[in-house]
Amino acid sequence: MVTNGSLAAVKIGAGVIGHSYALIADGIESLNDLFSSGVVLIALRVSAKPPDADHPYGHGKAEQLGALFSAISLLAAGGTIAVQSFQNLFHRHTSPAWFTLPVLVVVIVTKELLSRYALQKSDETTSAALKGDAWHHRSDAITSAAAFVGITIALIGGPGFEKADDVAALLGCIVIGYNGVKLLNNALYENMEGAPAPELIEAVRTVARGVRGVREIEKVRMKKSGLGYHMDIHVQVDGTISVEAGHAIGHEVQAALLQSNLRVLDVVVHVEPVRARSS
Repeated sequence: MVTNGSLAAVKIGAGVIGHSYALIADGIESLNDLFSSGVVLIALRVSAKPPDADHPYGHGKAEQLGALFSAISLLAAGGTIAVQSFQNLFHRHTSPAWFTLPVLVVVIVTKELLSRYALQKSDETTSAALKGDAWHHRSDAITSAAAFVGITIALIGGPGFEKADDVAALLGCIVIGYNGVKLLNNALYENMEGAPAPELIEAVRTVARGVRGVREIEKVRMKKSGLGYHMDIHVQVDGTISVEAGHAIGHEVQAALLQSNLRVLDVVVHVEPVRARSS
């Protein structure tokens, strides 16, 4: 957030002095990134709160709502920049100054490093909100790269090529819009409690099958909540054993899943005799 604030000030200042609308647009996006990162930070803090009487399943949904906001704000930023750049195409303006180029190089490198770091952490934590924040950084790097190309063309081409940085900003907005839609789809999917990846469900089945006494897994249902998952699982056991023995196997399955590295927050185990018909 400190980096985004600093970059926004530098880009907007350099854009105003250097007559680069693409650089000013980049600075506006950095301000949006700053605000978005603040929302993601709050969402992650809230989602980490333990369950209470009013929220027996915890506060994990705050993380999914943060991801939804991050995606929408990215699309809004791209739309704002696109409108402004399109309007600038019809107004003659001064060609950008050469010193805006090294500013953009610093911005591109910094934002790409921030993006890669945030993407790494989002993969480690399965945080959709953090992944959205990472794409805010990467989109900023992309629009900065587009601005670099546009300003270079304007400087080399001379009179008549002043609007190249506006065209570059519009092209950058297309990339922002594409990634914004992808993030929005993913955020909506998680908010609607869509099923996780088949590989994760199969990993859950593998852990449960490894418990002694489990004959087969009849059903697995999972939903993401914050950085982990709530789930219920139907395990089949020998129908001739006692209820107490079957209950003990169910507890062992629960313990195995909670102690695994699959980020299971809570699990309800339903025990069925192996001869029972699937429900």
